[in-house]
Amino acid sequence: MRSLRVQLLAWLIALYAASAAVTLFLDYRQYDSNINGFWDGQMRTLAVSYAGRLGTGETLPPLRRVNDYAVQHHGSDIVQFWTADGKLMGTSSPVPGLELQHRDGFHTVRSGEHRWRVFTMAATPLRVQIVESADIRERVVWDMTWDSARPIVYLAPLSIAILWLVVHVAMRPMTQLVRALSEQDERNLAELSPRRVPRELLPLIDSMNGLLGRMRNAFDSQRRFVADAAHELRTPITAVKLQIENLRGKVDRSAAEELQELDAGVERMHRVVRQLLQLAWQESVPEEVCEQLVDIGTVAQDSVRSFVALAEARSIDLGMGEVRAVTAKLDPNQLRVVLDNLVDNAVRYTPPGGRVDVSVREAEGAVLIDVSDTGPGIPAGDLEKVFSRFYRVPATGIEGSGLGLAIARAAADRCRSSIELRNHSCAAGLTARVRVRLRA
Repeated sequence: MRSLRVQLLAWLIALYAASAAVTLFLDYRQYDSNINGFWDGQMRTLAVSYAGRLGTGETLPPLRRVNDYAVQHHGSDIVQFWTADGKLMGTSSPVPGLELQHRDGFHTVRSGEHRWRVFTMAATPLRVQIVESADIRERVVWDMTWDSARPIVYLAPLSIAILWLVVHVAMRPMTQLVRALSEQDERNLAELSPRRVPRELLPLIDSMNGLLGRMRNAFDSQRRFVADAAHELRTPITAVKLQIENLRGKVDRSAAEELQELDAGVERMHRVVRQLLQLAWQESVPEEVCEQLVDIGTVAQDSVRSFVALAEARSIDLGMGEVRAVTAKLDPNQLRVVLDNLVDNAVRYTPPGGRVDVSVREAEGAVLIDVSDTGPGIPAGDLEKVFSRFYRVPATGIEGSGLGLAIARAAADRCRSSIELRNHSCAAGLTARVRVRLRA
């Protein structure tokens, strides 16, 4: 996935590099024009001087000898005297292959391995030709160009760092918008604030707020439907259970088993309705829950006591293990919802003759509540999926609604807790651990 920050930075760096290249090119052209103009002027002045000296006498003016190193590295001028028919009469340094330029003025000539800048001027009775190395001019132009470009090169890392900082600051509203969106969930779909947001992002903010509003309405409709349906179903189901109880003494033995199956089915339906009501209540409770100092061990014991009858009916050994006196500030109702659903699941999924233990202790800066059973466990690939609503592990043979763990996790989130599931390594069974974070 392409990063907008990286793309923006890449474009800015490319623009910076293009600007530096254009600056380098313009500097080169400027230095080339200035240096060549200056040295051409010196060549013209020198030629005029020697032409004047030729016109005052019949002998050639004396020429100071210059070596090749001075010509190629110091830019020394070579003075030559030619006849009109191209015969060399005198030179301050030999230039192999270079002939008289028959047209007056400046010329750039290649002779051998070198390039030469030549100025030819007619004099009486000879012609004066001034020769200068064009290679040294090129080197001087490039040296001055690179000298002017060196600060740009040295400051490139600092410039890139500043560009990165500018991009980071410019992208900060987008990062804050992403953070605000990531904090939204089905219980908190607050509108995004348009304050301190660039104008370019305002249409996006408006569109997102419209979407969040439609999602709020959809979730509210869903919650109302679940709550209304559960309330409407609770009364007739209760009436059916009463009718079944009234029929128990009026049917013969052959119909008693069928009546028992009907009673079990109605009980399962009653449990689903109860969980739907609990889910509707869970989602309607505001985030600002009522916290108070709670003895977690006492809450766990109360939860276990409420399932003793169900455990005895299923021949399950339900009891308390290690229970430490630990207190924490949280909402006791939410914690009770968590424990009730975990203990209920453990009792229902543990086969007859099995065992369910609940323990409370403090460790790792938190209160750990373990609900351990000797049931079939959960496949490793389903340990996270079971927290989804209406998800049931295939081929368990146990009737369930798939809502218990979803309700437990929602309640745990509201009392600063988390739930971890892990299978036992050396024996059958599962441990559901509730980790209650203690305030610092």
